[in-house]
Formats: sequence, C-alpha cells, structure tokens
Amino acid sequence: MNFVELFKPESIILNLEAFDSDSALASLTDAHIASTPALAERKDEILETLRSREAEGSTGASGVGIPHVKLDGLDGVSVVIAIHQDGIDFNALDAEDVHVFFSILRPTDGAEDHLALLRWVASLAKHEDFVSFACQASDSAQVMDLLSELAEA
Repeated sequence: MNFVELFKPESIILNLEAFDSDSALASLTDAHIASTPALAERKDEILETLRSREAEGSTGASGVGIPHVKLDGLDGVSVVIAIHQDGIDFNALDAEDVHVFFSILRPTDGAEDHLALLRWVASLAKHEDFVSFACQASDSAQVMDLLSELAEA
C-alpha cells in the first residue's frame, strides 16, 4: 500500500499551535476532524483516547511523535502530520523536543495494515534529514513531496 495516499492537504498542519503535549493532542484531534468531518461528534473520545495512549508511554523520539489509537466504528484510517517549528516537550523517550507529529486513528480491525503504517512512519522518523526537511516545508505540497520521496527510498 502507498501510505502517502492516506494524507490530504487538509491533514497537514505546517505551524502547529501547541505549547505542551496536551495542547498538541488537542490540535491533532482538531486536525483529524478538519480532515474527516464525520469525526466531529467523537472529538472528546478521540482526545481522551490519544491522552490515554500517551499516558501509557510516550510515542515521541528523534524529534517525531506518533500518537496513534484504534477506535471502534471507524470506516477507515485518519492520518495527520503536524509540524511545530520550535519543538515541544512531548515526554519523548530520548528527552528531545518533538517537531513533527504523525497522528493516526484506525479502526479496531486491520491490525496488520496498522503495523505496516507504523513501521513506515517510524522509517521516515529515522531518516537523518526528515525532521529538518519537514520543518523547512512552506506548504502542504512540499510535505507530500517529502513523504513521497522518502517512501521511495
């Protein structure tokens, strides 16, 4: 599967407005809703589920956070990428600030597809220039190009 196809221009936030992990999760929740308006009625559930997931252990490391959860009743995967130029404390495993967030909401079924998506995102995060290039993007098309280019590598 070409995971880049999951991203839409409205699911890319170039200037995440957040000052801590909780406000980042709230902004990511809002971005999921903007990208998939049918999720609006589940806003509180999404935010609480993301908070619970991060309370179990941070998904942040190497400048990238990957808050991800499964939810009953979803028709498909919702993905968001958000960039915070200055970086924020996301309780990352390496104690570094997080600059790029990938947030993933997925249906309760399809665990194999989800794991493949997480492996792909993790491979992007490990690329030595990914965070730097993502923070330099001036529009969503450049982020999409970066994802496509690294997906082929």
